[in-house]
Amino acid sequence: MKVTEKESENSMLRKILSGVLSLAFFVVPCVSEAQIHERGMMRNRTNVEIESSSYTIGIVKDTAKFKNSFIQFVNNSIEEEIAAESEDDILYASFDNNSIHYIQRKFDYTKITEPIEIKLVNEDAKQYFACPYEGRVGSKFGPRRRRWHYGVDLSLRTGQPIKAMFDGKVRIAKRAGAYGNLVVIRHDNGLETYYGHLSKLNVKPNDEIKAGEVLGLGGSTGRSTGPHLHLEIRYLGAAIDPEMVIDFSNYQLKSDTLYLTREYFKNGKKSSSKRQQLAKNTSGKASKGGKYYTVRKGDTLGAIAKRNGTTVKKLAKLNGIKGTKIRAGQKIRLR
Repeated sequence: MKVTEKESENSMLRKILSGVLSLAFFVVPCVSEAQIHERGMMRNRTNVEIESSSYTIGIVKDTAKFKNSFIQFVNNSIEEEIAAESEDDILYASFDNNSIHYIQRKFDYTKITEPIEIKLVNEDAKQYFACPYEGRVGSKFGPRRRRWHYGVDLSLRTGQPIKAMFDGKVRIAKRAGAYGNLVVIRHDNGLETYYGHLSKLNVKPNDEIKAGEVLGLGGSTGRSTGPHLHLEIRYLGAAIDPEMVIDFSNYQLKSDTLYLTREYFKNGKKSSSKRQQLAKNTSGKASKGGKYYTVRKGDTLGAIAKRNGTTVKKLAKLNGIKGTKIRAGQKIRLR
């Protein structure tokens, strides 16, 4: 059979078409599998990204929760610290130059359960003591003629210089009723000292003053029966017995550190002599020159003994210390 040129072209086209279809049949499945695999990978990546995002979001949420918790903790701590902050500090937060006893709510000494430590002398800070006036004690701290006498009276001659007991700042310097001419000095340890019946004031409110500097001259102004110095020592507004702080037989402090107990304050049921005995027996107060020291970081028993003119053996025996081991904050009796 004779094949025409037309038929030959058609046959060639059929073969080419058949080859293309065969190739398409082979390629299409391959492409589909590749696409499926790629899509599967993409789906897996998407899932991983979603899981990663969820994990990140979880971390962020946890971090935010921790941050909020931390902020709340800090706020609570601050509030607790403020709440725990002694009311005593709040009572002394202001500096009133007008009211003699401006504190509306005096320190409640009846709530004392442990001795309150007050440093009176600090040699490192060059803070010292000076006796206001070396006079004989007349009226003592305690009940007197149906009223309470909140200080001691020291006999003097009009015009004798009166000195500041400790470093401080003058809060009151003016005529003040029964006190006559009065100077009140605020100290940095919660104490205030009062000097009454002065004939002359040498200071004015807000003056800084050092221990031993003359604040005025003795006299008999106000409710007074004769020239004398009325001396008061107050802790956060509550008067304490000056004779439990100062030994007026030698005009020196009984101890460089004061350990306040309830017996130092007003107590109508105890006589002055009874308070004096309590002063000798209470922790931290001097008896026959007794003195205490609070151990600081880096202190050794040998160094403390040397500074205070004693021996390690004596300190160990006095404090029941075995060996020489001491710790910061420990109170050591020196004599």
